[in-house]
Amino acid sequence: LAREGFELWQADRFDEAVERYTEAVALADPNHEALADYYGELAGVLATLGRYTEARERYELALACELRQDPDGPGVNVNRYCLAELLLKMGDPAGALDALTPGLNSVNGQEWLLRLVQAEALWRLGQHHSAQHAANLALGLAPSDESREGLRERLASILERR
Repeated sequence: LAREGFELWQADRFDEAVERYTEAVALADPNHEALADYYGELAGVLATLGRYTEARERYELALACELRQDPDGPGVNVNRYCLAELLLKMGDPAGALDALTPGLNSVNGQEWLLRLVQAEALWRLGQHHSAQHAANLALGLAPSDESREGLRERLASILERR
């Protein structure tokens, strides 16, 4: 069902994708190793539809699943990132910081994503110096030249501001 949901999502058949993911979540064992993925993907579809409150709830469930199953795994920070991105989109930079802060000092290779959202959230809160610091940390932690270039483009307004 989740695979069908993903295929429907990729085909821009969002309402049908929500149905399939909802079915997959309902039928999955609470300890199923892919449950966090199901919740996260469902959240992504809901966010695409502009159903942000529902998406937030699913991202929170995805994060809770990851923390329960593998608290030090990369999936934890991926879900923190997705949740924080959504909270920024919802106009809640303080909430975004709350979501990502516990993962900032982890060492699973995803910290650069958290620093990206941290920079944007701090900027929106008027903490410009701290935002620039976080943006530079994101650049330093990025895993590739391509990632760094994408960060430079996305964070240009923060990095160039004096």
